[in-house]
Amino acid sequence: MSFMQRRTMLILKSVQNLFMKIILNPKYERLRAYMTKLEEHFENEGHEIHSGRNVIKTLKVDGLTLCVKRYAPPTLQRRLQQMIYKSSKGKQAYWRPMQLRERGFESPESIAYVMYRHGLWKQTTYFVCLLSNYRYNMLTLTGESTDEQHNVLTAFARFAAHLHEGGFLHRDFSSTNILYDKIGERYHFSLIDTNNMKCGTSVSIEAGCKNLAQLTGNDQFFAFLTERYAEERKADPERCAKLINEARKNMV
Repeated sequence: MSFMQRRTMLILKSVQNLFMKIILNPKYERLRAYMTKLEEHFENEGHEIHSGRNVIKTLKVDGLTLCVKRYAPPTLQRRLQQMIYKSSKGKQAYWRPMQLRERGFESPESIAYVMYRHGLWKQTTYFVCLLSNYRYNMLTLTGESTDEQHNVLTAFARFAAHLHEGGFLHRDFSSTNILYDKIGERYHFSLIDTNNMKCGTSVSIEAGCKNLAQLTGNDQFFAFLTERYAEERKADPERCAKLINEARKNMV
């Protein structure tokens, strides 16, 4: 390659970097070329599994099934915040699962964060991860038998207690954001939509109980979960029940 060719390539790469940014998991470096055209692939390929302000699609490449979330363009206020002190949702969505996995908690493996800039202010961001193969979420649990609910809730209470004690507070701890499945004799839980997760010191009993109140379930569901969670955290079950019930009322 001649000097001029190398220089031209460097110039083209610099121009591309002005309008596009990719953070790629080194494990998936082989997908870099695909990610540079992610916007095109997302528009023309894949299967849509959610459509709203944000859009989620599954895409297949190199023997992998990817889950790709396209975030709606941020408001001007949000853009200014990102420029000063806040990361974009897509970037937070990329890093949070890595932090969870480093601490032994499950979350679909992050593959990439991709940002396209259109003009001075408008930008579109994407978060790419592997699609989870877990078959259930905590919302589907409400349709299971009482015995199955108790088995899952016992395991989930232990998971939630360890999560909170580890300093993780999922601020959108809704039932659909908690996937689970039974592997062998154990229930495993995996968290999704973690871009707004708080990571820090151990979560207090009060904050942990309020967090659990975001789940969907009837009074019996919460009564059993409360007892198991209080037991795992060595807390007063009556206090936990009061905190959860008050939080549930405030959400109505």
